[in-house]
Amino acid sequence: MIHKLITTILFLSTFLTASTDILKTSQVFIDESSSYTIDNIHKAKFEKSNTSKIRLGYTDSTAWVKFKLSNNSTKTINKVIVLDNQMLDHITLFTKKQNGYLEDTTGILNEKYIDSKILSFDFSINLKPNESKEFYLKASSLSCAVYFHLNLMDKDEFYQKDKTHQLILAVFFGAISVLILYNLFIFFFTKDLAYLYYILYLFFTGWNHISYSGMGLYIVPKWFVELDAFLAILYLSCGTIFGLLFTREFLGVKKYKKIDFGIKVLITISVLFILFTSKEFYPLDIVVRIFLLSFIYLISFSFYLLYKGEPNAKYIVVGWSVAIFGWIMLATLQYGYFSLIEIYPYFYEFTILFEAVLFSVALASKVNKTKELENSLDTSKVLSRELHHRVKNNMQFIISLYRLKLNDRIDTKVDEKLKEVENSIKAMSNIHEILYDRNDLLNIDAKEYFTTLIDELKSTYKNNDIKITLNSNATIDINKAIYCGLVLNELVTNAFKYAFTDGVGNIDINIVKQNDKTILIIEDNGSGFDSSQDASGFGIELVNSLVENELDGKIDTIKLDGVKYIIEF
Repeated sequence: MIHKLITTILFLSTFLTASTDILKTSQVFIDESSSYTIDNIHKAKFEKSNTSKIRLGYTDSTAWVKFKLSNNSTKTINKVIVLDNQMLDHITLFTKKQNGYLEDTTGILNEKYIDSKILSFDFSINLKPNESKEFYLKASSLSCAVYFHLNLMDKDEFYQKDKTHQLILAVFFGAISVLILYNLFIFFFTKDLAYLYYILYLFFTGWNHISYSGMGLYIVPKWFVELDAFLAILYLSCGTIFGLLFTREFLGVKKYKKIDFGIKVLITISVLFILFTSKEFYPLDIVVRIFLLSFIYLISFSFYLLYKGEPNAKYIVVGWSVAIFGWIMLATLQYGYFSLIEIYPYFYEFTILFEAVLFSVALASKVNKTKELENSLDTSKVLSRELHHRVKNNMQFIISLYRLKLNDRIDTKVDEKLKEVENSIKAMSNIHEILYDRNDLLNIDAKEYFTTLIDELKSTYKNNDIKITLNSNATIDINKAIYCGLVLNELVTNAFKYAFTDGVGNIDINIVKQNDKTILIIEDNGSGFDSSQDASGFGIELVNSLVENELDGKIDTIKLDGVKYIIEF
């Protein structure tokens, strides 16, 4: 279906009926100052036209065409003079009479044209048998490039050709609208910004062509037509911005700092043109060049990313290459150079539709891959939870096994040491128990984890009146949480054992985030302890080793009215 549609759009126009080329037998004068009027144009130096097309590009000059039409038959003929550029601001046809000139005007800013609902600019003429008439045609435009063919056509032939032209454009814009709705549906489903950026790119690129082709006559109110004629810079700049953002998101360009910087510069330039453009400052030719430069830049770095192994880069390379070829053909047409659009008038529409279909397929493929990754991730989460569950059970089994083996040989001192070992193992086991019930397998809530450890320690040292206060709003990376738990277990155990000779006191635990650092503070209001008593003991050595080697941090100890540990990692 898509193949047939594209083929029809590309080749249908080659079978449209022919017409008489007026320019080949005309004289042309380019008024660079736009100062001539019909009253003094006869003083201008006209030159014989050697081309079938006026090609001035973006200019404030005015094109004058002088020509004569004759009817050598014995019947009155009714014809139309047709210009094929639908964006020209002002066009005036002067028909010579005995006492002056009859003036007829049209153009994108002319109400007569807006009401006609005919896309091409046309003038009706009547020639009686054996009658000749002299004409001057004046054309100028600030909102687009000045270029056009000038043809003489039968009225029926002209209206049929215009209807066919409108039908082809309607099919094209209908297809683009379907693709916009399709990608919009996927965006609502996935919330992936790449889809949103591409939808906005398609919208502004499509609307720019609606404006350029004249199809806006059927969509927008009359008052908007004149404004719309001077919004091409907005449409092109927004197309540039969202095309850049789409490619940036689709290929994950943020990690390539230099390439990403280039994208940001081009986006900034486009935004500046949107902000500072007005009717007095309307540099459309510069914006067209920036538009083309931006997408050439996209293709260039897409080739680099393809070389680097980025799988989606192939879609960008092919899609933007086809699209930019269409844009270049449209630009060369406006600047007055050779363009395939002169041979295949719908070549541009073909390239844009091809690019839109390709990127829509690529984005749909991305959805499928995302779904596969989500399924794989769900499976990994299930396996991880099961692993954490088994690790926790195995640690509990180790504790029980040693309890059974040492049951008949345990005295008070051994029992105390064994409980400390149990608490250390539980400090690691509790991590796995918490993660078993969580979706986030990379981080753990410090308050939840430490509360569990503190409850275990309280159950071990029951015969006291020691109050423990915990304040935390931080999460800890799972790779550091186990070591952090062991440190807390050792320091709180020391406080229980040495800080409170009468079994009464307070232990305050605070953990906070400061930028990319985590700070753990453990302090008590006890009598302190003799550092020589345990300075060389296993507990303090373990704490120092864990903080420095595993947490990659530092520990400060303050012994004043109790003991205060400040651990930063």
